[in-house]
Amino acid sequence: MITEYLPEFSLFHLFVVCAALSLGGIVKGISAFGLPTIAMPIIVFFMSLPSAVAIIVLPMIVTNFVQMLATGHIKSTVARHWRFLLALYVSMPFGVYLLSTVNTSYLLVGVGCFLIFVASLEMFGVSFAFVTDREKITGPIIGLFAGIVGGITTLYGTLPIFFFVALGLEKEKFVAVVSVLLFTGSLVLMASLHGGNFIGPLELVYGLVGLGPLFVGMWAGTKVRHRVDQATFKKIVLVLVMLIGVMLIYRALA
Repeated sequence: MITEYLPEFSLFHLFVVCAALSLGGIVKGISAFGLPTIAMPIIVFFMSLPSAVAIIVLPMIVTNFVQMLATGHIKSTVARHWRFLLALYVSMPFGVYLLSTVNTSYLLVGVGCFLIFVASLEMFGVSFAFVTDREKITGPIIGLFAGIVGGITTLYGTLPIFFFVALGLEKEKFVAVVSVLLFTGSLVLMASLHGGNFIGPLELVYGLVGLGPLFVGMWAGTKVRHRVDQATFKKIVLVLVMLIGVMLIYRALA
């Protein structure tokens, strides 16, 4: 029996992880992001935040790798956004360090309010397209902050979403840059978590078993994405960003 090797193993916790990853997979298939946004709050409701972060990192690596290869545009994405990506990689280990040393509630509330505010402005037609002219400056700044937030919450792709929306990227190129961001960031996050002794055999087992329902959800979500136009796709992304903001605030207050 598995409990002989993993005494803390729980079928109920495994069910929670599978259900959370399945729902997160549907959202990720539609928008290219949102897996930790949906799955993390569900898992955290029953397990600790460090455990939830450790469980979800392996599914993030696998699914983002598959999505990145399926979408393509990898070389052009890296060529355009390498400054942003580098800044995120540098700051993420610092965020993982903060996960075990400081109270992150204030940071989560601040980020949540910021995301709701920015997404609301975009939703009502107030554009942030000015960042296009200053992309080489604004990109790394957003990357640094996103890396810190991501090390604490796994939501390192959250802040950059409004940046990519403001750049006016076409739907498939948006999916491409988000996929590259999430895959490479997942590798840095996993290395940082391993260095901090957050990932153990139990978390890896939960994550591996959860890959099945996760891929089923992604398949269903991708079918939906291929049926929506560019304007509808942007609205879906902005609504999800607002949802992320609400969940960050809820997580901090809870």
